[in-house]
Amino acid sequence: MIWNDLHIPPSISDRIHELWDELAAIPASQPEERLQHLFDTVGALIGSRHGFWLSSSRMHEPSADDPLLGWRARSIHFYGELASDQTAYRQSVKCFDAGRIDESTRNHVHQAGRFRASLLADHVSAAFFNGRHYDKHYRARGIVDRLFVVLPVSEDVESFFIFDRLDGEPDFDHEALAVASYALRSLSWFTRQLHLSYGQLVAKTPLTPTERRVLRRLLSGRAEKAIAHDIDQSPHTTHNYFTNIFRKFNVRSRAELMALWLGHG
Repeated sequence: MIWNDLHIPPSISDRIHELWDELAAIPASQPEERLQHLFDTVGALIGSRHGFWLSSSRMHEPSADDPLLGWRARSIHFYGELASDQTAYRQSVKCFDAGRIDESTRNHVHQAGRFRASLLADHVSAAFFNGRHYDKHYRARGIVDRLFVVLPVSEDVESFFIFDRLDGEPDFDHEALAVASYALRSLSWFTRQLHLSYGQLVAKTPLTPTERRVLRRLLSGRAEKAIAHDIDQSPHTTHNYFTNIFRKFNVRSRAELMALWLGHG
């Protein structure tokens, strides 16, 4: 089911339109702030206080011995983070790297390349809810239901927006799915900038944490010497980071780098 299968009340659609404007007003140099505002707003509209954004990249061409068809998790940002979130994510990545994937993940990699939004119950078989993966990664962590919205960013990059319901809360319904789908369906520009901020999409290799700190200040218009002072580096070291960032994004100047965020790269 997609957002236009159901009528969305004007009060909710108006709030979503406001959200789009608010996201555009938050500088591209503040990706975490943008993500937090998105989750705060959509979470309030659909009754979700926990979830995460996950970036997925196809690292190599599909092969018969790779159940993930070349796709790998790259970065994650939690909303309403639970104490178990980081551990559960690391365990999942280890399973994926070992070629062990659950039914939900398998279904997602086979549907890659198109916008999709679904409730967990519509996404997996009934047997999933009686399996070890559901017991360990859902029930044991107090997660009772999940809603997925996935936006392709390019042929090799996808953006996952996941919303959960926790113990004591009812399952999601299709009205909530419609609202989440509508809120996210038109945010291709947002996801593109988000992946760029994490050094994914056009960068040849992912950005290091320090490179991301430099990049955020670079995008905000800070001068090179000011950035060096901000993060307690020598000007020479910061200049080297500038050079590395430009090389990773295959640009020669700050102006060319900014053009990527504006969609002209």
